Amino acid sequence: MSKITSEFTSDSLSETLSEVTLSSVFGPPCTRDAALTDLKKDPETYMRFLTFPSEEQEKVMAFLTGQHGLKITYDSFFQKIMSPILHPERLESLLSELLKQPVQIERVLPREGVRLSYEASLIIMDILVQLSDGSRVNVEIQKIGLRFPGERSSCYAADAIMRQYTELKSILKDKFDYRKMRPFYLIILMEESSRPFKEVAPHYIHTQVVHYDSGAKVTSLPQIRYISLDTFRETVHNIDNKLSAWLTFFSSDKPADILKLIDAYPEFRELYAEIAEFRKNPKELIGMYSEALTIADNNTVKLMIDDMRDEIIAQANLIAAKNDELAAKDNELAAKDNELAARDNLIAQLMKELETQKSCT
Repeated sequence: MSKITSEFTSDSLSETLSEVTLSSVFGPPCTRDAALTDLKKDPETYMRFLTFPSEEQEKVMAFLTGQHGLKITYDSFFQKIMSPILHPERLESLLSELLKQPVQIERVLPREGVRLSYEASLIIMDILVQLSDGSRVNVEIQKIGLRFPGERSSCYAADAIMRQYTELKSILKDKFDYRKMRPFYLIILMEESSRPFKEVAPHYIHTQVVHYDSGAKVTSLPQIRYISLDTFRETVHNIDNKLSAWLTFFSSDKPADILKLIDAYPEFRELYAEIAEFRKNPKELIGMYSEALTIADNNTVKLMIDDMRDEIIAQANLIAAKNDELAAKDNELAAKDNELAARDNLIAQLMKELETQKSCT
């Protein structure tokens, strides 16, 4: 049973699996009535809760009663748990596993730059940091994988690289050298991955590889990685390394997975302890959850509009193709009609000539 010490620790690293229970992680369970009573203490909070879809209400109640974990891929929850300002060691641990090298965060960068307005609301979590070697990393979590991921990621990467270029140029001025530009890593974790990534399952980590057919060694600054959490959840069932631990933490709120993760990597208990704090503050929980659901609903509507637009275009193209086919058949029938009419005229002419010959004889 693995008991690996990490950069982030808790007071319970020596706890064994037999001692770890959901109540020891999330606190004592309570009844549904007791949880509802707490919610009703603030009428506005309770009214917000009642606006949630029934499925989401049940998820909240399962968490408040201590029976289930909480999804942290929602922006507000993720920002609290993975804040590079409050908990840089957590993000460093995640990035070290994804980039396969030790990393240290030097500073947190403002989330500015050119942001395409249409999908801005689709980006659930967006953390931009600079590492000690000067390279920059943008980490995003998407509840629903974006359409046209390659095109969008290229735009984000170009924006981030230009920001670095502008900053270095203003600092170095005439001493600027392109060799001082550092790589930009774009890491996108998708709770529900889009079609291009589903089609290559069971692969769940998708790393962009840039090379030239001649074999020329040319540096490429953008480094893009997509992680399909849904595929990971479906295909990986063992937590045998730190990366699997992190992806389990992001992808599952099931009690069995939580206990298995804490057993394999006890340092994650500290993160779950912070999540458990939301049970003590239902008002904050419902407020953050409400905001997250609003974003998710907007995303769903946008995607439905996109899907409907594509369907309408496809149907219009199909109708146009059928119209073209019918027009071709109409032209073919018209040509045959003309041919028959020409034959009828010819026959009529021949009949007339025969009648003339008969009358002459």
